[in-house]
Amino acid sequence: MKAALTTLGCKVNHYETEAMRELFVQAGWEIVEFSDAADVYVVNTCTVTQTSDTKSRQMIARAHRMNPEALVVAVGCYAQTAPESVAALEGVGLVIGTSGRKEIVSRVDEALAAKSGETFVSPIYEMRAFEPLSAVRDSRTRATLKIQDGCVNFCAYCIIPYARGPLRSRPPEEISEEVAALAQEGYQEIVLTGIHLASYGRDLQDQNVTLLDAIQRASAPEGIRRIRLGSLEPLFVNESVAKALSENPKICRQFHLSLQSGSDTVLKRMNRRYTAQEYLRAVDLLRAAMPDCAVTTDVIAGFPGETEEEHKETLAFCKQAAFARMHVFPFSLRRGTKAEELPGHLPKAVKEARAKELIQLGKRLTQTFLESQIGSVVEVLAESDGAGYSGNYIRVKTDAPEGEIVRIRITGLDGETAYGTTPD
Repeated sequence: MKAALTTLGCKVNHYETEAMRELFVQAGWEIVEFSDAADVYVVNTCTVTQTSDTKSRQMIARAHRMNPEALVVAVGCYAQTAPESVAALEGVGLVIGTSGRKEIVSRVDEALAAKSGETFVSPIYEMRAFEPLSAVRDSRTRATLKIQDGCVNFCAYCIIPYARGPLRSRPPEEISEEVAALAQEGYQEIVLTGIHLASYGRDLQDQNVTLLDAIQRASAPEGIRRIRLGSLEPLFVNESVAKALSENPKICRQFHLSLQSGSDTVLKRMNRRYTAQEYLRAVDLLRAAMPDCAVTTDVIAGFPGETEEEHKETLAFCKQAAFARMHVFPFSLRRGTKAEELPGHLPKAVKEARAKELIQLGKRLTQTFLESQIGSVVEVLAESDGAGYSGNYIRVKTDAPEGEIVRIRITGLDGETAYGTTPD
């Protein structure tokens, strides 16, 4: 039997798709490209915007066209928030939300055995416990481990709390077990990820653990050389957190702090829980503790009601923060969120023009950051394509074998890829 899987949306979705792919492999299935003929197509859907819903429906339709006799399985956030609508789509034979994915193979087997033409909608369980999907082997040297799910912040633009449910954390002892096994397999870099990573442990009230405890457990095995963190909330970073991170030699000096806007009035409308100055304090604390660190971010352009002055405030703030990299998105409405009811929705052309301006600024800031690294010595984890990444996430050319960590003095840039020599 052949299975094909595809993903829409965020890095966590990609992680979960790879975890499901591994479950099919373990069950003896042959994995083929999504463009190939398959017996089962799994579409891991996204619902972060209306456009995401549309793309999810289009991918489901594409799978059905490729093989009308195949079982099309819709999983993920869109399947969770609109199971009836998804089940009604032509070709869909099985709907699973954001829970129950660990049993996907058995559910697929049951749907195939029934052969009734009926669409099976798995129960949308009340999400109370963490779903223990295995670590994903991204390469021969790097693995990603999801340790947290869910969010309760209810930002005005975001549907994810409804799709992902409340906070759930992977038990600390499971983190230790998973990472120890990865170290035995030869993995050197572990990426810790989650929907709201900084909230790790808040639901484990009887254990009194935080993300710092999870980092400590992941750092413990001797074979692990690096711990890289997913996106963090700026209010998580205080003096004690910055100090603890700086004292851990395995922590990669690259921190992604979600911004969304540099204007306090926009942040308030977004229901973000910090001010621009509080965000900047987090950046300053990280840089004071780790001067070589890279700070990256996300920015939304054209949120409802955003004035030209507020847009300029965001531009000025991003310059001041001197981000190493910016991911910029024009605001896209998601029905069912608080933003839908806000006045002052902007024309598409205005949102795209502001996004373009921020993207151009982001490119200049990235170039400035990279140029500032010329002359520095970095440790690069070599990958299979003639390059690798430093701890502060600079792509550096190297001819070292995959999996080897080498020291390189950066001497120049080829676009956004650095090159250099072995230091004396």
